[in-house]
Amino acid sequence: MCNRLTIATAVLVVASAGVAMGQQPPAAPHAPTVTIGSMEFGGRVSTVDGDKARFERFRDLRDGALSRIVFGKETPESATRLLVQNNTPGVVGVPGNVAQLATGSIYRSLAKPFDIQARRDVAGLTASFASSKDLTFNFSFNSTARNGHEPKGASFGFSVADQLPVPLDNRTNDFSAAAEWTKPEGMVRVAWDGSWFHNNIHELLFDNPVRATDTSPIDFSGYSNGRGAARSRMSVPPSNNLNTVSAIGLYKMPAHSAVNAQLSFTTMRQNDTLIPWTSNAVIASPAVYKNFPGLASLPRNTAEAEVRGVNALVNYTTRPTRFFGLTMRYRYNDRQNRTPTFDAREYVRLDAVPEETGGETEPFNIRQNTLDVNGLFNVTSRTSIRLGYTLDDFKRTSRELSGSTDYTFRTTVDTVGNQYLMVRLIYEHSERVGTGLSVELLEEAGFQPGLRTYDIADRVRDRGWMAFTVTPVSLLDLSFAVAAGRDTFGGPGREFGLMDNKNTVYNFGINASPMPSVRVGANYGRDQYVSNQASRNASPAGTDYGTWFDPNRNWFLNNDEKVNIATIYLDLIKAIEKTDISVSYDYSDSNNAYIHSGPRIQELSTNKALSGPSAILYPGFTIPSPCAAGLTSCFEPLPAITNKWQRFMVDLKYMFAAKVGVGLGYWYEKFDISDYATVDVPGQPGTPRIDYLGEISTGYGNRPYKGNTGFFRILYFF
Repeated sequence: MCNRLTIATAVLVVASAGVAMGQQPPAAPHAPTVTIGSMEFGGRVSTVDGDKARFERFRDLRDGALSRIVFGKETPESATRLLVQNNTPGVVGVPGNVAQLATGSIYRSLAKPFDIQARRDVAGLTASFASSKDLTFNFSFNSTARNGHEPKGASFGFSVADQLPVPLDNRTNDFSAAAEWTKPEGMVRVAWDGSWFHNNIHELLFDNPVRATDTSPIDFSGYSNGRGAARSRMSVPPSNNLNTVSAIGLYKMPAHSAVNAQLSFTTMRQNDTLIPWTSNAVIASPAVYKNFPGLASLPRNTAEAEVRGVNALVNYTTRPTRFFGLTMRYRYNDRQNRTPTFDAREYVRLDAVPEETGGETEPFNIRQNTLDVNGLFNVTSRTSIRLGYTLDDFKRTSRELSGSTDYTFRTTVDTVGNQYLMVRLIYEHSERVGTGLSVELLEEAGFQPGLRTYDIADRVRDRGWMAFTVTPVSLLDLSFAVAAGRDTFGGPGREFGLMDNKNTVYNFGINASPMPSVRVGANYGRDQYVSNQASRNASPAGTDYGTWFDPNRNWFLNNDEKVNIATIYLDLIKAIEKTDISVSYDYSDSNNAYIHSGPRIQELSTNKALSGPSAILYPGFTIPSPCAAGLTSCFEPLPAITNKWQRFMVDLKYMFAAKVGVGLGYWYEKFDISDYATVDVPGQPGTPRIDYLGEISTGYGNRPYKGNTGFFRILYFF
């Protein structure tokens, strides 16, 4: 099977793989075209001690004559980077403020259309062989190839982001072999599953839109302003493999009881060649290595990455009487990272600045134990109550919280089988408690000591669901459902992160069949999702004038999304002789609002600092204004994301005979969207802007569309 996805987009010429599209900015200086070329003739002699094949794995270094002829020209596109690098008046590379945003980037004049396409080809084969009535051997093989491009982000600095069309050229081969032995009282299955991913592309090289040459001497703010290397590199998904050996068993016992278990051992490996510390020739020089000896070479040349896993699962179910049933489940998961330690205490930050603030890698190991118990009580012939309890214990290494345990209680009430009414009620309460907090690990990683990410923070969760289906007559049913949930995050010393979130869902539906040949119905739903986050905009302690612990640097974000969904349908089945007609209309709209608040937002909005360093610690220090000179406000809130999707469909089928007929269809689809991630060129609605604040992008994003599609089919049934 082949699936093809085509996305109209654009990419800047400074990226290795393509070019972007845009609008001509105001006139700016251009460099003349310069022709360049070179010719080389000579010989080559090599000596190798050891593995010669590995020495020459990416190059031809055999003994013999050699020649090299290069001819090309430096085009205005290449010269543009020099104009940006030299801060030529009137030239903007990557807009960094409101004034430059209005001017626009010089790269718009070089932009060209570029279609990103991705293709996937899949082939598969399965075989089964029964050697006896009880024993069967099963085999399967699947191969998936991907080619084309996909958009991906890259960066030369905090204010110089790029979006690139990353090339795809990889294949995944999956193989499975299993033996199954079955008897009326049970079964056993033993299997081996293997997966091999091979990527023909090792790394991505891309150019810096604000530098044509490596910055010399080193700009120690290069990680922020992008003025570091002229070219950077990024690794892509490495070739790797996964192998799993597993066994499954099932045994049926008296009293309507059964037990089944599964045990598996998994190994994941990859040993791809590592990319260098940096592509910046200024940093990769003996003068820098003298002060940063750890950058002279990588600790090792290949990843040598390996992860092993053990998974076990045991299920027990029993139904001794029609009034009572019990289900128990225990799951064990152990993940061990056996990759050797990698010394990254000295590293290069965004190909711009050598640093000594890194460290040695630490294995991220996980061990999880989960026990789940559920009891079923049939209180009447049509009503049952389920009570459940789950204990989920999670241990991990190399995280600021070494462990957490979730305690969950739930109850469900079901009324089914009634001719007129079906009811389901569910309530669940869960508490997560963390253990082994290390504030030191948080601070070593550059985080605020009060930060607790949502996946490890203490949490209290309550959620419930209620659904009714009413059938007053056999030709009509009405349904109503409501669900609500709330998470509240906390824990000792917690100040920042996701504080809480809640959601509510309502759904109404009606379905009618006034006659056997007619079905009609409608459905309406409304969802609302709300979350609150807390953050602090500050520099680490000891590197600034006291912002790290300044509460006036706190800011908050409320995310409020509302979604409306509606569906209407009509089916006419043989209402007209030999003819089926289906008509439907689907509609959905979403409004996702971002509401900012807090003292830091006030400072940026008014260009007035609320606090500053202590006069005792910093005598005579003047509190700086939050915004650049000439601005009264430098806060740009995220606009709401809104979208509306509609689809109208008509399908007609006419049968000339019992097995032969024709089909006609029509689809109308419309999508409208306003998305902060996709900004149009001023004065050109629908044309993506590639040069928004701090980035040069492909212009890729969700775009409005409207489509009409007609179908014609010849039908034959056999």
